[in-house]
Formats: sequence, C-alpha cells, structure tokens
Amino acid sequence: MKILTPAKINPLLYILSKREDGFHELYMHMVPVSLFDTLTFTHNDGQGLNLKVSGAEFSESPEENLVFRAVRIFELESGETVNLNVILEKHIPSGAGLGGGSGNAAGTIQALNHLYRRSSETEGLLSPETILAIASELGSDVPFFLEPSPCEIKGRGEKIKPLLEFPKLFLIIIKPPLSISTKEAYKKCLPKKQTNLPNVCSIDDLKSYFQNQFETSLLVQYPVLSELKTLLLENGAFGALVSGSGSAVFGAYYNKNLQNQALKKLSCLTVGDIFSCETMATHSYY
Repeated sequence: MKILTPAKINPLLYILSKREDGFHELYMHMVPVSLFDTLTFTHNDGQGLNLKVSGAEFSESPEENLVFRAVRIFELESGETVNLNVILEKHIPSGAGLGGGSGNAAGTIQALNHLYRRSSETEGLLSPETILAIASELGSDVPFFLEPSPCEIKGRGEKIKPLLEFPKLFLIIIKPPLSISTKEAYKKCLPKKQTNLPNVCSIDDLKSYFQNQFETSLLVQYPVLSELKTLLLENGAFGALVSGSGSAVFGAYYNKNLQNQALKKLSCLTVGDIFSCETMATHSYY
C-alpha cells in the first residue's frame, strides 16, 4: 500500500493566549497543499516494524519519528502487532512549519486502520473517536491531517471546522537553509487577544486577514524571512507569509500563469529550496 501525505500552510494564524496546560490557545486556518511525502507499507513475515526513511537527515532516533510513534500507539489501542516494512520518502522539508511530520503520522494511522480492518466491508479497525484520540496524542496538528481540507482550527488544534468556500491559491514555497524549532518559536511568541475572527469566502477576504502572529518575533530573529517575503511580493504574489512557526515562507498567486512566471525568475536565485504547488479542497489517503 502506498499513500501520499500532504503539507499544509497557514494563511491565518492568531496566538490568543497561553493556556494553563502549557499549550497556546490558537485561531488559525490550515490548508493542505500539493506537496507530498510518500509512505509505502508492505507486509513482512512476522518481523515487526521495519521503518526506513529516505530524503532527509534526522538527528532523532527512529523511535522518535512520528511514524514509528504512530505505529506503537496503534498497536496499544488495537491489540494488533504490526508486521510491516514501512518506507518514508521525504519531500516536505522539516523544521519548516509545513506539517510534514504531522501528515506522516496521520497518514500512518489511517493506513494502519485500513490495513488491519476485520473485513473489506468495514471502514476501519478502530472507531473515528479512537483514531482522533491517537492523533491528538501524537501532536496538535495531527488531527487536521486525518481528513485534510481547508479548516478553521481553534483550541490547541483539536477544534476543527471545514471551510467549505475557501478560495483556491497557487503557491510558491521557499525553505531557506535554516530550520526553526516549533517549541522554541512558541517560547518567544507574543500572544494577543483577537475579537474580530474572520469569515473567509474569497481571495479579497483572505487578503484582508492574511496574518501569522509568529512573525512578530520570527522576523526579528531571522531577517532572511522578511527578505523572502519581500522577494515573493516583488515577484507577483498578492500576499506572502511565514507558514506556521517557520522557516518556510509562501507566496500566494491569483493564477497558474503568475505562479509560473515567478517560479521561472526565482529558480535562478540561490535562496533555498523552492516548491511550486497549490491548495487542495480535499485529500484522500487511499
């Protein structure tokens, strides 16, 4: 079984307050984009989990990888022993605020729930409520990736509401040669109460609210992020933001033609890894 797990962007991200549980109260829009990692699952002969990762270098041990952790929690909840060879091919950069690891975790949960279902007539082995609980345990962004579509997200990430009229965007994403720890970004962020929460149905609506509150601290710490935003705006983007806690910066374009023109110009520069993609209304793993 082979699945694609998408990246995400945040066209809007408010950090409202610090919670008593140590997390932050958020209001944000999260949107899946057509930049993917690949996960391949094949059965082995009772050899347990064999995870291999290509396309990225990690300082963490395999046991800390979110795919590995997702498998182990699935085993605990289901009572199944997972005897699979799993190959993770990374294309989404890490430490970029694009949710690559969270998508990998959610895709793994959904794939295992499908592979180990009792019959072809059942949707999955575990209930949707249990799947959501596993996702929440793995990370704040993981629940969104269970059924990726444009969503309004509140709380620490667990309150999810689909945005059915979210406009389609054409994107260029630039990942500079630096990574930002989400944990460290939250330590330095500046929460701010917001009373005017938006209703986005068009690109004009989106332009009015285009904001990432992480930028208040990130742009001071990492001036290159401001430079990339300016570069994207100078090359036709109607808006440019750091995605999530960074370090990737995305530019949003009205149409494919403008996106292609900008990509041609930017590809000649040495600014980091450049990706051309677009937002998606939905994504299915299988």
